[in-house]
Amino acid sequence: MKQFLYIARALGLVLVAAAPAAAQESLAPPEPGDDAAPAALPTVFAAKRAGDVTIDGRIDESAWSSAEPARDFVQGEPIEGAPPEEPTEVRVLFDGDAIYVGVLMFDSRPERIGDQLVRRDEHGQYDYFEVSLDPNNDRRTGYRFRVSAAGVQRDVYMFDDTDEDDAWDAVWESAVHRDASGWSAEFRIPLSQLRYDAADSVQSWGVNFSRRRVSSNERTFLALESRVSHGKVSVFGRLQGLELPKGSRRLELRPYALTSAHTAPATPGNPFFDGSQLGGQAGLDFRYGLGAAYTLDVTVNPDFGQVEVDPAVINLSAFETFFPEKRPFFVEDAQVFDFTLSGRTNRLFYSRRIGREPRGSAPSESDFSELPSQTTILGAAKLTGRTSGGLSVGAMAAVTGRERGSAFDSTSREFRDFTVEPQSQFGVLRLQQDFRGGASQVGAIVGGMHRQLPADGSFDFLTSDAMTAGVDFEHNWGGARSRDWALFGYLGGTHVRGSPEAMLRIQRASNHYFQRPDATRFAVDSQATSLTGVDWRLQFERRSAKHWTGSVWLGEVTSGFEVNDIGFSTSGERIDAGGRLSYREITPGSVFRSYRFNVFTFHNFRHEALDDAFSASSWKRAHKRGAFSGSADLEFLNYWGIDISGWYSPTSQSDAATRGGPLMIDPASTRLSIRGNTDRRRSVTFHPSFSYEWRHEGGYRWETGLDMGVRPSPSIELRLEPRYSREIDPAQYVSQTSDIGFAPTFGRAYIFSDLERQSFSVETRLNMTFTPDLTLQLFAQPLISSGDYLTYKQLARSASFEFDEFQEGTAVSVTDAIVCQGGRTCVDDDTRYVDFDADGVTDFSFSDRDFNIQSLRLNAVLRWQYRPGSTVFLVWQQSRRNRNDIGSFDVSRDFGELWSTAADNVFIVKFTYWFGL
Repeated sequence: MKQFLYIARALGLVLVAAAPAAAQESLAPPEPGDDAAPAALPTVFAAKRAGDVTIDGRIDESAWSSAEPARDFVQGEPIEGAPPEEPTEVRVLFDGDAIYVGVLMFDSRPERIGDQLVRRDEHGQYDYFEVSLDPNNDRRTGYRFRVSAAGVQRDVYMFDDTDEDDAWDAVWESAVHRDASGWSAEFRIPLSQLRYDAADSVQSWGVNFSRRRVSSNERTFLALESRVSHGKVSVFGRLQGLELPKGSRRLELRPYALTSAHTAPATPGNPFFDGSQLGGQAGLDFRYGLGAAYTLDVTVNPDFGQVEVDPAVINLSAFETFFPEKRPFFVEDAQVFDFTLSGRTNRLFYSRRIGREPRGSAPSESDFSELPSQTTILGAAKLTGRTSGGLSVGAMAAVTGRERGSAFDSTSREFRDFTVEPQSQFGVLRLQQDFRGGASQVGAIVGGMHRQLPADGSFDFLTSDAMTAGVDFEHNWGGARSRDWALFGYLGGTHVRGSPEAMLRIQRASNHYFQRPDATRFAVDSQATSLTGVDWRLQFERRSAKHWTGSVWLGEVTSGFEVNDIGFSTSGERIDAGGRLSYREITPGSVFRSYRFNVFTFHNFRHEALDDAFSASSWKRAHKRGAFSGSADLEFLNYWGIDISGWYSPTSQSDAATRGGPLMIDPASTRLSIRGNTDRRRSVTFHPSFSYEWRHEGGYRWETGLDMGVRPSPSIELRLEPRYSREIDPAQYVSQTSDIGFAPTFGRAYIFSDLERQSFSVETRLNMTFTPDLTLQLFAQPLISSGDYLTYKQLARSASFEFDEFQEGTAVSVTDAIVCQGGRTCVDDDTRYVDFDADGVTDFSFSDRDFNIQSLRLNAVLRWQYRPGSTVFLVWQQSRRNRNDIGSFDVSRDFGELWSTAADNVFIVKFTYWFGL
């Protein structure tokens, strides 16, 4: 708990020091990098609607004349602070049901207005206008509504001042109109889609408007969102004059029904699948507003059938692959439950643990089996909201069912049912309280998981309970809007319980490796029934400045930290420290429109460094990972760009390379990467990339790719991303054995190999937008990959990068045994044999590791929003996968095998209907 006390003391000192500045802060945006007194906030006055307004994009009704237009826009891009090239006029009306926004966007070259058609919520090269609202006046959260010149809608929920949740979907109306003077747009935003407090007095909300013009790459704002200042919601202007004495009723029902068909190759004699299968289901999503602050969401028998497929990956590491959440119920309001840990993907709550793939398997003696691919979510509910006092609340509960499979024994002709996943309950509660107008925030989270394990002990390898808890804070100060400097951090803890078998599995997992024989601070406890750990981080940074920004941080993960039953983390125990320094220029010059330079370093140390904290050799031995890097991001005046980066990783001691064995040197490496882009506004765009990594003790990796986009018309876009990589890994882990009692590596022998890997893939995306409400999207990813294990070898001693190489021999069968003639390793019938001591008798065997993988993932979705909030989906998903053990890379051969591999197809028709009551 000493670390927590340090964090609390540091936070207390900063709050005390910042208090006088907080008392004097103003609500107006500063000039970039200027801490002088700010100008007045932009203000818009809303008028009560008097007369009909038809949402047709034409600002011609008499009701609009009562609203005072807002015209004082300012450029954010390409020249920050400059006046707009073309004028814009915005008017705002309101009534007891909705907010109305009408905007005239003048353009002297209307033929150059960007009108690309894309699916709802997607970005594109189009002119657009955005309306942003902060009804809670908390300067941290808000709603942003966008409509493009082609009539395409996009909406996001804004949180933490600068972040956006683009999975948030509201039901609102908009229309656009084009004429010789430019284009115009009308918005009708129902109050039922917003959280706000009703009041008898006149209200004032935060507001901002922004416009983008593709032809000049210009973006203008009513209240400037500066590229050199931290903040979006916190710089909003004011919307005055709202009279909203009554709250809106927020009740939504969204039932669905679907039918599906599955076709795939059938195996002769398989009683569970004859090559085709039909299915269907129905369910309901329910949303109800509890007062002005909270929303209750309930889902019964949710469907995730139309979810976009995860990309194919070839994972030869010791760690789990992270995939982002894509299921609608969990994606919406996901930011409320966010508690991010150190590392790009690590988090205290990871919703994909709910409904995950079952962990059980069929009895070994069965010939055929039928197992579910996902655990059924019987029901889930969540409560989310934010009070006018700045308290954000998120609570979620979910129950997954007991999943059963069925097995068939061809000899006895008997069927047998078995459990593949026990019933489980999940829950999480997240609270965040704002202070100082959103400039400071303190939060907490508590999560839990309970499994109803069978009494027969068949699932004792799983934990019975997992609990997580954490507190986090963020404090901003300095400058006119209190967003120039920040101190933030978190303290998270975990506690898991289960049988000794479950705890043993966790202790031996890749993020712990308690069995490491040279560890000095932990060891496997075969009798343990629980495990507890802590993860904390403290970071200080300068966020807003005209040129220089940077940050420093310190963190720690203790050895018992285990979050993977309800969260996600691949990190082992460590002490973490690092820093970043950046310089940027956004004012166009003679060559560059803008540029940025970054330098960055981080270093992770095992706690064994503290065995002799004042010894440099102790810290060197405990250095598990680190890097020094620098990058330059340059944009030319013609909007082409190039990003150059270099990365140097010094020699360190890996605790994962031997998969639970002793430490092993991870040699130094150097990497250079170059990425470029042409002008993204053009109908044909290119984004080439190339990287090369030198491994200083042998080996290399290089990768090249090209992201090419083609828009033959405003409604069609094709993106091709071919990517090829090749590497020689001089120490790919293969296997280990204790059969020979090898003393230099603590009694076990660790086998590695030089591995040559090659991969080629082409991600293809075709988007066809017939109307803003009717779209077709196709995603296809063919992938071929090969792995050729060249030279097998044994780690010669711990804490080294020295190996005893095995000469390749010829397998000869002698009296029911295999002898490697002419060498110490050989392969026979896809089994590799090793003769460690060269005595003519093979000592160890394992399956040969050479591989070729051919894979295809395809997902086609036709969406028709036939009325606001209601959609029809037609979905086709296809997968093909084949593996063989050749090891060599041949594009023609491998693609030929891919296309000849039988396909697994799923067809889905789904209807949803939205009721707003």
